[in-house]
Amino acid sequence: MIADPGAEGAGGSSCALDGHDRVVLELLARDGRAGYRELAAAAGSADSTVKRRLDALRRSGVLGHALDLSPAALGFPTEARLWMSVRPSGLLQVAQAMAEHPEVCFAALCTGPSNLVAAVNCRDADDLCRYLTERVATLDAVRSVETAPVIRTLKRTGTADIPASR
Repeated sequence: MIADPGAEGAGGSSCALDGHDRVVLELLARDGRAGYRELAAAAGSADSTVKRRLDALRRSGVLGHALDLSPAALGFPTEARLWMSVRPSGLLQVAQAMAEHPEVCFAALCTGPSNLVAAVNCRDADDLCRYLTERVATLDAVRSVETAPVIRTLKRTGTADIPASR
């Protein structure tokens, strides 16, 4: 996970990326298990230099780590995307409530006919039905929900696109 290189990191300090950083981060995006020796060779740097730089990028909040597992591997083979139309006055309240549901792995405010989108993981179709009728249905500001069950996932994560220097 790579943050905007011009933005302030979690530590409050700005950390601009250079050409060596981009090489290292592109390689890590392809193979998160690459070691310091391999990263250093690709960037034309010493192992210790790469280690110090990655430590600095982590401390600044520019670089983070994320693990993406298939929900099916954890016993949740039924996935769905919910496109919701929520009354504007209740949008934040509904979004916060959805974000606290254990079934929800992603929730975001958006624009268009739907103003809230969520990804949910359930054990089976009956579990998804219960979630929709017992949990989502109790959120008063929800006007409508379009449920799109995922029938096959073709790509879950991808190589990070590291923007060029500004």
